[in-house]
Amino acid sequence: MKLRILYTLLICFLTISVSAQVDRSKAPKPQPNPEIKIQKPDVFKLDNGLTVIVVENHKLPKVSFQMYVDHQPLKEGDKAGLSDLFGELLGSGTTNMSKDEFDQKIDFMGANFYPNASGFFASSLTKHTDKLLNLLSDVILHPAFPEDEFERIREQTLSGLATSSSDPNSMSNNVSNVVNYGKEHPYGEVVTEETVNAITLEDIKQHYGSYFKPNISYLVVVGDITSDKAKSYANKYFGSWIKGEVKNQTYLEVKRGTNNQVYFVDKPGAVQSVINITQTVDLKPGHEDEIKLRIYNQILGGGSFSARLMSNLREDKAYTYGCYSRIYSDEIIGEFYAGGSFRNEVTDSAITQILYEINRIYNEPVKASELDLVKKSMTGAFARSLENPQTIARFALNTIRYNLPDDYYTNYLKRLEAVTIDDLLAVGKKYLNPNQLNIIVVGNAEIVDKLKPFDTDQTISYKDAFGNEAIKLKAVPDGVTTKSIITDFIYKSLLVNNQAELDAKLKKIGFIQTTTVANIEQMGAKITAITYKTKPNKSASIVRMTQGEGGKGQIVQKEWFNGTKGRSFVMMQGSKAFSDEEIKEKQNQIFPLDQMSYFTDEDLTVELLGIDEIDGVEYYKIKIQRNGKDDFTYEYYNTKTGLLEITEKFTFDEEGNSHSVKIKITAYQTYGKGKNTMQLPAKTIMETGGPIMELETKSVVIKKKSKLKVFDGYF
Repeated sequence: MKLRILYTLLICFLTISVSAQVDRSKAPKPQPNPEIKIQKPDVFKLDNGLTVIVVENHKLPKVSFQMYVDHQPLKEGDKAGLSDLFGELLGSGTTNMSKDEFDQKIDFMGANFYPNASGFFASSLTKHTDKLLNLLSDVILHPAFPEDEFERIREQTLSGLATSSSDPNSMSNNVSNVVNYGKEHPYGEVVTEETVNAITLEDIKQHYGSYFKPNISYLVVVGDITSDKAKSYANKYFGSWIKGEVKNQTYLEVKRGTNNQVYFVDKPGAVQSVINITQTVDLKPGHEDEIKLRIYNQILGGGSFSARLMSNLREDKAYTYGCYSRIYSDEIIGEFYAGGSFRNEVTDSAITQILYEINRIYNEPVKASELDLVKKSMTGAFARSLENPQTIARFALNTIRYNLPDDYYTNYLKRLEAVTIDDLLAVGKKYLNPNQLNIIVVGNAEIVDKLKPFDTDQTISYKDAFGNEAIKLKAVPDGVTTKSIITDFIYKSLLVNNQAELDAKLKKIGFIQTTTVANIEQMGAKITAITYKTKPNKSASIVRMTQGEGGKGQIVQKEWFNGTKGRSFVMMQGSKAFSDEEIKEKQNQIFPLDQMSYFTDEDLTVELLGIDEIDGVEYYKIKIQRNGKDDFTYEYYNTKTGLLEITEKFTFDEEGNSHSVKIKITAYQTYGKGKNTMQLPAKTIMETGGPIMELETKSVVIKKKSKLKVFDGYF
């Protein structure tokens, strides 16, 4: 009994003692981040200089291989885009098997293979390792570079360029590269149609011979494989790769501007502005300041909703869905970026707020709560990343490539925890300068005057989609008017010299039927469009898509108008009658050319803007817009031939989003017989933001009359 009482008193005493030592009204102090234990990869070199990095992970029966050829960034000049084409072509078969055979073998194993300009990434189940490496070795040692694949990839690249040339983010990125680095620097080069067309298959082969050497390359092996086995495989499949000297690159020094400069890229019809505020940063990977700048950037606009840019411009001002910043380190020269997409009417306000936040973090200490929150977030992200074996391999590759200390990643969290508020203020002033920013805006020309206050000398620099100096419209010569240009085009199209001849010609022409065909290789489909026109303003069209051989194909679009009523049909949307407004528009059209109604349709505004230069050719630029409508069209008439060669149509949906279609007429041809002849487009390229469509006119029927009932919907 006494023993039980003594035991109870002892417990109470201990409880009171512990309670007296712990103040539960205060949160416990966080403990310093411990040293992280990271699996040490096995690293060895083959006799030919190939560095092999092995990270064992036997949780799953899978293994991956990354080949990284570590040549310096290349100055490609008038062949910019060569490396990208090379990367695409690297996966296009070997001297021992075609691309189809190679792809079939990869698919049969259930493996993955992704070629790129620096090598490849591939993975498979462990049991297929031998077969996979046999294929990968063939890619590196015996690439075929077939000419047909080269031409296909080049055409695919050109198609992508046509799309990106009207994409505001691509336009902004191009200009950013040019103004930050200069065109003579590899990072300032911009891929264009001209540079891609200048690349030859021999250039691809020379690139491979000059830069694909084992002594500057890394083979990273991750997964269910032992180090000994990986070494055996590496020697077996890549040991015969012949080493060689690789020429070192020299680069021009990159210098910042001495003040803030605004660069504007005109995107007609844009309802949003893409803002990119940027400058170069001399920050090398692994530098002791890199972690500090990462924290600095996370607080400014690193991606979370608590970041200052997001909190200000989205949460508080509702200017955008997202506003972010980035700071990149690089072995040559890094970059700072801040921006996003904003409504036209708040473009200047958005720039004001972004600059405000850049200046605030540059000049004022951050809050302790902000720093603490970001440290915790980065600590968690780092810890989670260690769960992926690929992370360990990446750490090993970076350590070797950038000559980092062996404990760089092991002590990462300790260095992260040690960063102070004063460190951030100092590192911002060391690397950034809010008075030497390049402010790039891609948007509608109506906003440009509001941008002048952000430019130190109040002078806007105009750029095109590829970072070149934008050519301003020239004044038209005396005597040239909208009417003279349109009239000349009508005469050229009808093959007449004056009004009297035109009147006589129109008495002989009363019906035109045109058949146009386009092949869409990506879909394995053929598009056939037939259009019909007759006096005074009747029209009809039908578009069919055919996949495979034979058959008329599926109707994807059709419409008809008989002068008083009509209907349209679009696949997936159904059929609908024309509205009163649409009927009025069609009634105002004049056979046989739309341009013949430009000066009789009172609802149209037709304006001559000046002379524009596109790809070295001068055009009269005319804007056509229906009164009270946002939609508009630019037409470009060759100043020498008088023919319409480019049309850009801009339409807006109910949400105010802009959609554009660009049509280039690359060839005209005379159609018809006898006196019933006209000069009409023979070949056309259409760009809609998706695959480029090349249309070819297969036939044109020109008659005085027709008994077809298509104008009443009977196709």
